[in-house]
Parts: sequence; C-alpha cells; structure tokens
Amino acid sequence: MILAIGCKVDTQKHGPESSDAERYHTLGRASLCEVSVLEDTTVETITALFYEIWYLLVFSDKKKGGGHAWGLMGLTAKLAQSIGLHRNGTKAKVIPEEVEKRRSLFWELLYLDARLSLSLGRPPSLSVKYMDCKRPTYTPDIDCDVNQSSHYYQEWKHSCYIRCLAPVLDAISQPGLEYHTVLTLDQVIRDFPVPVPLMTRNYESRTIFMQKTSHMIAMESVLLQLHRSYFMRALSGPEEAFNRRHRHAPSVVAVFLSASRMIATVQEMFSREPELTIRISGYWSNAFSAAVALCLLVSRAPFTCLSPAALQELERARLLFSSATTSQNSPRAKQVEPMLQAMIAKANDIFRRWYSGQEVPTMVLRHTDDNGEAEFTGMGTPPYVPPPGSPSSNNTDPFQLAHNHLKQCIAEVHERAKIMFPMRKPCQCSLPAPACPPSHSWAPPPPLDQSSPVLPYLYPNIANPLGFSTPSVSKLTSSTFTGMDSVNFELGALHPNTEQSWMAWF
Repeated sequence: MILAIGCKVDTQKHGPESSDAERYHTLGRASLCEVSVLEDTTVETITALFYEIWYLLVFSDKKKGGGHAWGLMGLTAKLAQSIGLHRNGTKAKVIPEEVEKRRSLFWELLYLDARLSLSLGRPPSLSVKYMDCKRPTYTPDIDCDVNQSSHYYQEWKHSCYIRCLAPVLDAISQPGLEYHTVLTLDQVIRDFPVPVPLMTRNYESRTIFMQKTSHMIAMESVLLQLHRSYFMRALSGPEEAFNRRHRHAPSVVAVFLSASRMIATVQEMFSREPELTIRISGYWSNAFSAAVALCLLVSRAPFTCLSPAALQELERARLLFSSATTSQNSPRAKQVEPMLQAMIAKANDIFRRWYSGQEVPTMVLRHTDDNGEAEFTGMGTPPYVPPPGSPSSNNTDPFQLAHNHLKQCIAEVHERAKIMFPMRKPCQCSLPAPACPPSHSWAPPPPLDQSSPVLPYLYPNIANPLGFSTPSVSKLTSSTFTGMDSVNFELGALHPNTEQSWMAWF
C-alpha cells in the first residue's frame, strides 16, 4: 500500500497515467486476502487496512471508492478494538516504541473515521466516548528544521478531532439540532488555534505547503457540513422570506465563505504543484462540491449581495477545472468538468435573467427588505408575512451570535459587488439607490476591516464573469487573505435524502 501511495506522489518517475500505483494497490489487497484478518489480527494488518482506506479516499477516482472505504473503515475499527488499540492498557512487556506506534495508529484512525463520516453523512465507527487511549508523543522529526517538522500537523489533527470534529459529529447526528448550537460550534472552529508553521506562507517547504493545504480544506469541510442543512433550509423553504434578517442567514454566508476558500485553496495548490495536485482526487471532489453550493446560492437567491461574489468564485472554479483538464489531463477534473461547466452556465443565465427583470422560477420568491416590507410585482405570489412572535417578525439580528468572519464577509462582498455593478441595478424590493450594490436586503454593510480580509484574492480575470462595465479591480481588492440536464436548481428539487451526492464535502 505504501508503494502504491509512493507511485502516486512521485511526479518524476511515474506519470499521472502510470498504472504502477494501481498495480501495487491490487497486490496489496491480494496480500491482505492471503491472511485471516479476523483470526490473526495484528497492528501491521490494521496499518495496511488504514493505508488502503486512505488510498481509496485520496487517490482513487473510481465512482464507488468512498463506499468501499466506508465498508473497510467499519471492519478496521472493529479489528482495532478487538486487539485493544482503543485502550490505554500498557503492559510491562511492551516496549515504549510499540506503545507509541499503537497510539499513533489509533488516533489516525479516529481522525480518518470522523472525516469519512462527515463526508458521507453517516455515524462514525469510532468515538472518543468509548476509548481511553492516550495521545501519542509529538516529537520533531530527526535531521529536519523544527519549523518544517510534521509533528505540528499531527498534533493539530488530533486536537482538531477533540475540539472540532467530534463535537460536530455529535451535533449533526442528533435530531432537532438547535441553531444556537451551530453558531456556537462555528465560533469554536474558527477560533481553533493553528500552529505557526501552518499559518506562514512558507513556499520553500513542500511538506509544510501540503500540510497547510490539507489543514485549510479540512477546516472548511467541517464548517460546510456543520451549516449544510440550514443552508439548504434557508434557500429551499418558502415559509420564510430570505434576506439578511433571515434567522439562518449566517449559515448561507458561512457556506459561501467556506466554498470560496476551498476553491481558492485548490487553485493555489494547483498553481504551485500542478502535477501533484491532479493526482489527489479528493481535492477536486472538494472543489466541485464547493462549486455546487455556489451554484445553488446564485440560482436560489440571485438578489443577495453574495451572488455577484459567488459568480466570481464560480469563474475561478471554471478556469481551475478547465486548466487542469487541458494542460495537465487530470482524470478527476476531466470526469466532472462537463457537469461543472453546465451548472455554472445555468447559474450565470439565471442571474442574467434576474438582472434583466425576467421571472426566475428557481428563485426564493418571497424576498423582503430588512424592514420586512415586500414590494414584489409580477411574481405571481403574495409575500410571506411571519406570524407575531416568530424569529423573523422581530428586529433581532441573526448575526448577533455569529463569528466576526461572517460579518467581515458581508462587508467584503459588498465591495466585490461594486466591481460588477458600478452603476448598480435597483433592487426589486426597494427604491433605486446608486450607492448600494445589488440588494438592499443586506444594507447597510458592516464595517470593512482592510487589515484582515477573509475572502480569497480577486484576480482580474474572474472579477467580472458576466462582462458588465467595471472599474479597476486593483483598487477594490486586497492582495492577501487570512451542462447536465439532470441538474435541477428549481425549488423543491433537492430533497434531504438526495443532497448527499451533490453536497458531500470531504
């Protein structure tokens, strides 16, 4: 299994079309079949199964790779428990190195199992509630600069499992998840400390850069899964008007922010390590799922200030997948690019139709301003009036408990909207106001913090994907930041049981 992974990451001796990796992978699976893993379970057997699961999730571009990994994860978890990996019992005859090996293996299984469970929306096979295995000792790598040692990333992963992954899994697995819990967990995740080596833009170390990419994708994936159900509820339910006062508006902003960051992270990785990036199928699956979320946002709510910025990020995704397909011949990007192109084209068309005043059947029709006054004309349905005492009938700010990053995101998308709308199209639910970009439902925007932007850098080639007359991009952005016919964006087309295939972030 290790040789198979080595062939995948060796960009000098093995090309992307090389069959050596799959050959070693097949031999590794055959070797596992030669031993009775149920009767003669060893640490080495579980280690081999761990790398088998990891290979399927990270490198395999097969359609059922995730399902196979899920089945193997259940078997591996039971085998690990059968030999007591989850227990802290340290026998006197076990050498310290063996104890550290067992602890490291079990905590890697915990983290991988949690990420897989979040991806597929299924309960985990392992839980911190039913184990007492101590964490391994994190020591710097030998013959390596301490700032480039991998022990920082390993320690961060295991801490992330305790503070972020496990609580989110417990929360979303429970029926009747309260929105206050979602916002509280969002605060915890965004404030979770990151080791200094993973925060610096150290492009000299390939290892640190890869770990930083994996760290960012992992955190955004957790946030996407945390907010996913309320994001869909806000954009799908006609029972409540969607605007900044919508009780679930923070989840819509959170999904937009995490999806944008995920696409930009893969783009940055691809620009630096193109040959390596195209071999990691998990990156492209993440970027594709993020693009799906942005397409849904534009199609359901083209009137919000998030939509112009979402179109810019969709253009980033389109160029990324197009480049990976044409210049690097990425198998995973080539597999999903036609579908991605069709979805982006449809989202652009929906936004253009709304911009020109045409009826848009996919849109959440009951759009109101911050004062709850609806002024729809020609939409065919009366506005929704919330009952007295409901969360949307009072003046409570839904962002009162939200993290400052979400408020900062709203301020930045207002600035981005000015790029596409320098003269501003009047909103359908308010009087013309040239100073406010696309929607009054998000005005006035929060104060803009120029020192710590949260959105990715806006390159000139993606600033105006629909070709509106625009000013210079460089004056409005910061340089850093801390079709398929079966695709249906119409209201009610995505049911809870069918969202998994399109919204499975890993």
